Amino acid sequence: MPDRYISQVLEGDKNAFRHIIRECQDGAFNLALSVLKDEHAAKDAVQRSFLKAYENLKSFKKESLFKTWFHRIVVNEAYQMMRKRGPEDRFKPDGLTNLTSDVNRTSKKINHDHKMFYINETLDRMKPDESLSLKLFYLDEYSINEMVEVTGWSTSKVKVTLHRARKSMKELMEGMFNLNPEELYS
Repeated sequence: MPDRYISQVLEGDKNAFRHIIRECQDGAFNLALSVLKDEHAAKDAVQRSFLKAYENLKSFKKESLFKTWFHRIVVNEAYQMMRKRGPEDRFKPDGLTNLTSDVNRTSKKINHDHKMFYINETLDRMKPDESLSLKLFYLDEYSINEMVEVTGWSTSKVKVTLHRARKSMKELMEGMFNLNPEELYS
């Protein structure tokens, strides 16, 4: 856990921050990617977030886990970068509609890699708020209260966004791949 390295960093051990980076970079990248939908932009957002975390580590009050505090920085940075982009760059589906004819109804036989492909392709086409909420809730296993802390949204916005995200995922999977999302988990 990165929390054990915080006091070392605050005492001047800059190398201890490398351990924090190693432990947090994958999750941070996935969060940034869910908002920005672009690998290069997500990497940039994560790098900026680590810099902000390092510079502001003294302000970390340890009222929550470091991971929660850091994920809040990542989410804020990703949304800030998204706002700086032009509206035409925010959401560019790359036209995987041709895959609809390739996917048949026997999706129960799809192996794990294929399942993850469909899930990730669907998440990439969702609105950033919805994609982020699904990743936080299902992949990072955050509670509603932790999601409020990470995103800065109200409890009701988290619940509504999560509800809409589930509905959007179902509609997108059915529309793009002729898949019922429940079939991926059977």
